[in-house]
Formats: sequence, structure tokens, C-alpha cells
Amino acid sequence: MTCQTRPNSIDHPEPLLDKGRGPAKILMRRTARYIARQKTLADAPWCAGSRRLEATMKVSIIGGGGTRVPILVGALLDLQERLGLTEISLIDPDGERFAAVDKVVKAIVQDRNSTVEISHTGTFRECVMGASFVIAAIRVGGDHMRTLDERIPLSMDVLGQETVGAGGFAMAVRTIPVVLDMLKELREVASDAWFINLTNPSGIITQAMVSHGDFHNVVGICDAPTFIGILLAYLLKVQPEDLVLDYYGLNHCGFVKSVYALGHDVLPQILSMIDQAPGFEARTHFSPTFIQRLGKLPNEYIWYYAFKRESLAAVKAAGETRGEEVERLNAQLVADLMATSDPLATYQAYLGRRADGHLAQEYRTAMGLTNDGGYSAVAMDVLLGLAGKGQSVVPVNVMNRGAIAGLAPDDVVEVPSLITERLIRPLAVGPIDRESQLLIEQVKLYERSLVDAVAYRDLKALIEALALNPLVPSPAVARDLVLAFKEQEAPYFDNFK
Repeated sequence: MTCQTRPNSIDHPEPLLDKGRGPAKILMRRTARYIARQKTLADAPWCAGSRRLEATMKVSIIGGGGTRVPILVGALLDLQERLGLTEISLIDPDGERFAAVDKVVKAIVQDRNSTVEISHTGTFRECVMGASFVIAAIRVGGDHMRTLDERIPLSMDVLGQETVGAGGFAMAVRTIPVVLDMLKELREVASDAWFINLTNPSGIITQAMVSHGDFHNVVGICDAPTFIGILLAYLLKVQPEDLVLDYYGLNHCGFVKSVYALGHDVLPQILSMIDQAPGFEARTHFSPTFIQRLGKLPNEYIWYYAFKRESLAAVKAAGETRGEEVERLNAQLVADLMATSDPLATYQAYLGRRADGHLAQEYRTAMGLTNDGGYSAVAMDVLLGLAGKGQSVVPVNVMNRGAIAGLAPDDVVEVPSLITERLIRPLAVGPIDRESQLLIEQVKLYERSLVDAVAYRDLKALIEALALNPLVPSPAVARDLVLAFKEQEAPYFDNFK
């Protein structure tokens, strides 16, 4: 029996790449010659937009009167040459506070002998025109609104915490419409810009931008996961960069399930030694026994979910809420800055007083913490990566894209993410335990319901969304809270159907 060669046909064509023949081989040769003529990736016509990043860079900061702005400006100036930074544009609606903080900014620029232009603008459109990056750290309504956010729920025996509690709910209601309006203008004047969100509640605000802003070049920043790494490095007597954390969850609702050092998971060793770590419970709120039973390391904000009664009692017993403390410190800072001839010293003293509310100085010193880290350090890592100045893996708030199984692709999650030029990709976290999965799903349902209710200005849906928050006892309490916010924080709760 002889073997016959099947004739070429539509179903069985001659291999296109066989013996150097065929249109595919010709296309490959032409493409190779074309690429060879390009000096860099940016020389390709389809990549022409990247030239602006390489030649000059403008960074816009929305909320230029914020108390963390001098730290951000200083961090950006440190990267001036590496980024090709030429301009930092600032805007803030609070003129007095803006003027006070600007004294510190000017002193920093003078101290660094920097050539970067610091511009002030009157409109958001002007501020972001031609920007490569937009960093937003705003508090709609000012510091006193945060005080109301926390006090109104406490009057009903409900936690008012400014991110995970009912206070975070109220802040999101005020902030989401403002941020969505920003994105409309940003798409018109700087559509290729990356929006780096530092505004709380970070996960909810970032979710609103993804779901209703038609803008996906957005990333939310929080320093809580990074601080876990610093704390663990302190316990293990290593550098933070020596550790790799398997972190997963949502903003202020996450866990560390593994800690790698030189490729080995050292979480079991950490769990066995935390009862000998001085100040561990004072810093984290968690007893070593609780952590060891949990078998993983929780974000510090898990305390509010795991110990609802104890956390509420602690906040009420403190007398002064964190919002009231910050309002008092910030008001004093503005007054001191307007009167001083040494704004840098005044500002450093303020940072020390504010940090004392979080961690005793002896622990800050032992762990190598400074007043100029936190959010700004994480933001600079993200900015450098997106600018093409080196890849990094950073825990940030981004679209899920399958990183956490069981959540929607466009759910905003907080997971380690690969950050490279103009691209962020979340890393898959693998299997997680059922208990934390249920909490994450419940909180995400609350977040997305809140975002939709605000976007559609639906009062009934707003009440139903707050009732989904695990820290709100019942739908009836949710209704009372929304009506109280509506009365005391008008006009931010007006115009709901």
C-alpha cells in the first residue's frame, strides 16, 4: 500500500512558514527590517505618546493644601532627574490652608535648590492640562466634616471610623461625585495620564472611578500593607526588602497568608515569636493568641470587624475621636505656619505630634520609621514603575482581573501588583480561606452598592447599601444614620431621588 500526499487545499494549505515561502514569512521579514530602523520603542508611530514622558513630565496634585503635600513634593523632587520632572501643579479650594502649606513647599524647593516649576492654578482643567500623573488627596467638606462623619454614628452607638465605618460611608457620598467630575475633564485634557488616588476611603473611591468614571488608568494607594512588611522586618531583624508578603483583600480589609524570606515561608516562625515581641498588641490591637489562632496576619483595620464591641468601646472611651484630633492639629498647623519664619521646623514638629497618635516614638525609632514615608513612599514606587523607570511589585488597589477568585474582574481589590511602564497587573493570590473570603465578599458588596447608589443618586439604594456594611447593626440603624447625615451634612446628601 502506497502513501499518497494529500493535495493542498483550503482545508490543508501548504505551511506558510515552510522553506521561507508564503506571505507570513514575508511579513515577518518586513516587520524585522522595520523594527530595526527604530531607535527606541518610542520611535514607533503607534507609540508616539510616550515621547512626552521621556522629554518632560508634569505632575498634578489635587488637594494642594493637604498636610501631606510637602512630603509628596519632597519625594517628587528627590526623583527630579530620574523622572525628567519639570513641573508640579497644585490646586486647592481652601485658600488659607493652601497658602500656609505653600510656605512649607517653597521652603523645601529652596532647600533642594530645585529647578522644578511649582505652579498654582485656579481650575482643575488648568491644573491637569498635559499632566503625566495626577495625584489626588482631597477631603471634600474639610476636616470638620470628618469630625461629623465619626460623631454622628457614635451618637447611635455605631462605629464612625473614616474608612471602614459609617464615617467612611459619609465621606464617600461627598467625594464620589467630585472625583467623577474630575475624570470627565481629565479625559478631555490629559487622557493618557495616570490617576493616583490617595483619597480615603481609597478602595471605594477607586471602585467608583473604575465603575462609573470610564477611566481605567487609576490606582489606589494605601500604606497599611507596606507597614505590615516593616513591622515584620523589625521582628525578624531584617530589611523590609528582604521579605515578600502574600497579601490579599480589599483596602483596609486584607490579610497576609505567607511571608517569604530567601524563598522560604517564615510565617510559622513569625506566629511562634510574636508573643515575645514588645508592644505588638499595643501597635496592632491584636493579641498574639488571636493571631496564632487565626493562622495569618490581618491588616490592622480587621480589628474593627473582628472585635466590634471592643473597638467601639475603645473609640468612645478615648473621649476625642481621631477626626477631632486631626482637625485640632491641622487648625493649629495652619495658624503656626502663617505666623512662623521657619516653616520647615514648624511642619516637622506637626508631623511628630500627628504620628504620636498612631505609634509611640520608641517603636517608631526602633523600626526605622520616619515622618516622610507612608503613602508618599508607596506613591513614588508606583509612579516610578508607571514612568518606565524600573519594574516593581507593590500592594495597591486595582481591578481584580481574576487575582482573587470569586470576585468580579472589575472589582477593585488590594493585592500585590506588577507595575511597569504604563501598566499595572495584579498578581494571582491563589487559594484563600473561607472565613476571609466571606468577609471580603460582604465588604465588596457593600462598596459596590454604595458606589452605584451615589452615582445614580438613589436614596433608598443608599440606605440599603449602608445596611450591608458589616459594622452597621441593622437596616433601621442604616436608615437613621443616612437621615442624620442628610440633615447635618447638607448639601452633600441633597439631590438623591
